[in-house]
Amino acid sequence: MTLYKKIVVATDGTEYAKKAINAAVDLAKLTGADLYGLYVSDVSNITPTSAEWEFVAENIKRESDTALEYICERAKAANVKYEPVSLSGVAAQEIVQYANQIDADLIVVGATGKKALERLIVGSVSDKILHLAKQPVLVVRSD
Repeated sequence: MTLYKKIVVATDGTEYAKKAINAAVDLAKLTGADLYGLYVSDVSNITPTSAEWEFVAENIKRESDTALEYICERAKAANVKYEPVSLSGVAAQEIVQYANQIDADLIVVGATGKKALERLIVGSVSDKILHLAKQPVLVVRSD
């Protein structure tokens, strides 16, 4: 069995992501890996005025901090070395690029359990990561 040294776990702050976080923390503890918690803010479709941008930026920061705090609490409780990372961009691309940048051994993501039609129409970040990543990807299902 390959022991992981660097595990990236992506979060969007949802309950689905929390299941993936719990699995990632358990794996990191079991293998002695460092854990990198990643939150990606996708602002590509947002075109607010400068006055609105401050409000949007504050909300994004608050969401990111809250999502990453959950990972931090779980990692501390398990005595796992943890680094929070907040990025902006297209989620799947940013997650894979970051994992490559730090030479991660594993990417852990949650799956929302969307039906096939929903995935076809809106896509799935976890599915895109599976196709883009060079390293193994653990997808933790919600059900």
